[in-house]
Amino acid sequence: MSAELQVFMWFILGAACLLSGNILRNKHQRLAQDGKSTTGIVTSVIDDSWRKIFGDRGIYHYSIRFVTDDKRWISKSYTTLLNDLERHYREGEKIDILYNSTDPEEFIVGSSPGSLGPKVFMLIGIGFICYSVWILLNAVE
Repeated sequence: MSAELQVFMWFILGAACLLSGNILRNKHQRLAQDGKSTTGIVTSVIDDSWRKIFGDRGIYHYSIRFVTDDKRWISKSYTTLLNDLERHYREGEKIDILYNSTDPEEFIVGSSPGSLGPKVFMLIGIGFICYSVWILLNAVE
């Protein structure tokens, strides 16, 4: 593979991770500032053990149910992408929810906007971009 193609590939991958992390961070900050807080319950836990890209525990999907301030029941799936860094929940466990009052199906689990997920995606993106620059500098020599 040519150096130019490697630089392009790693740079695009890094930019995508950086952009994804920034979008997640903005969502967390927006919901922390403008969102409504409530308590939900984990109704089921699904372990996609065939997807072991993030370690031995796979990627978890949680079915979560909560009631909004205007008494609407919301039941929605929630996926943790960085399961080794995020907390795992058990079926029947009560959890804190921050939801968008105009679109309650947009929510985050937990009351902290400082989740590790967005920060990790952004750091990975910066790492990939730095690696692409390193490849470019070494190709020039």
